Amino acid sequence: MIFNFYKPTVNYGSWADRFSSTWTFLLLLILALLTAWRHYGGPNFICQVPTHFTQHMTAFAEESCWLSRQIILSESLGYFSDSVDKIVMPDKESLSEDSTRTLYQWLPLILALQALLFLLPDIILRICESSFGFGCQKLSKMIQDYRQNSADDRKSFAIEIGSYLHQEFSERFLTVLPFGILTVLLAFVKLLFFVNAATQLIILEGYLSPQNVTSYGQYVFESITNTNYSKIAYSPVFPREVLCDLKFITLSNVRKYAFQCLVPVNEFNEQICFFVWIWILVVCVAAGTSGILFLVKSLLPMARQRYIKKYLCMSNISVTSSEVSSFSGTTIGQDGVMVLKMIGDISSDILVKDIVIQIWNIHRSKEQQNTISAQQTSSFQANIPGSDSHGQHVTNVTPAAPPKMIAMDKTGV
Repeated sequence: MIFNFYKPTVNYGSWADRFSSTWTFLLLLILALLTAWRHYGGPNFICQVPTHFTQHMTAFAEESCWLSRQIILSESLGYFSDSVDKIVMPDKESLSEDSTRTLYQWLPLILALQALLFLLPDIILRICESSFGFGCQKLSKMIQDYRQNSADDRKSFAIEIGSYLHQEFSERFLTVLPFGILTVLLAFVKLLFFVNAATQLIILEGYLSPQNVTSYGQYVFESITNTNYSKIAYSPVFPREVLCDLKFITLSNVRKYAFQCLVPVNEFNEQICFFVWIWILVVCVAAGTSGILFLVKSLLPMARQRYIKKYLCMSNISVTSSEVSSFSGTTIGQDGVMVLKMIGDISSDILVKDIVIQIWNIHRSKEQQNTISAQQTSSFQANIPGSDSHGQHVTNVTPAAPPKMIAMDKTGV
């Protein structure tokens, strides 16, 4: 059932949408699992402890400091004694004022949440398209078996799909407009992709920026160009050296310690966030560019007419510019063009050509039927008794039978 839900849909041909929903989702999910494995494997904290500490006490102190949600940055305090065996504890008020909340333990969960947010617009598209669209996921499932059929079956299949799509295209709410609900839905989803990427980029920018730089972007590019790695400032949310407040409770008393600890795992965490920031920046640019190009192609009729005319010319059908404009704008529309492009991406241009020809034949048959009906109506009104000065009238006018149409029930697809 899950795999059926993720059949190709109307935005299958958009590389930017796949880049946001598929590749970014998988990348962030892999990074979340990799980070969780690194946190679980350790070492995460390496603390300077008194010499009388046993190995078990040292491991307990380091694990307790790693699980602590409040730490003190070592550069904010200067409370180290000259003796390793005697680490002086600062007063309680100083600790509470200078303590910093830590979130690097939650990095795997944050990355997984980011991955789900990148997948959310695609889920919205699939749910809404299956409810209000043309059933693109069902069509894609049928089209994937197209190449396995014989030549006669392919022709019959194209005729059925063309008749079905013509019926769907003709039932748009506003046929005078070239675009319908599917175009509006896809534009909204592309906007969601861009807003999601831009919002995550802004949050990372404010969350990861070091104190001595104006933006994390500046820090990223300085880190790439700077040859002296020791001069690069690290992000304050990933400190390398901290003070850890810890209590050891025994049967007789409670002893308090402030351990000086190194956090080697934060080097790994910051490199992960470093890479994620660059990746999301690329996603943001790709989503914005894709959205602008989509709006331009949807609003300008030239691209739509060129696409439809290509398949009409493949079948040696001579058409005028006005006929192509009417056919591509009124009959097919931008929604139909997107569905046809999806079919071409999944199957082949041969199937798209046969479908376009079938829709064209139905379109021409209806135009001829409307023309004959209009001529008969005008002739009938012109020959009503008393309608002209010569007194000539026709007493019986039998309308011609309309041409036979190719129809298909919606439930057949």
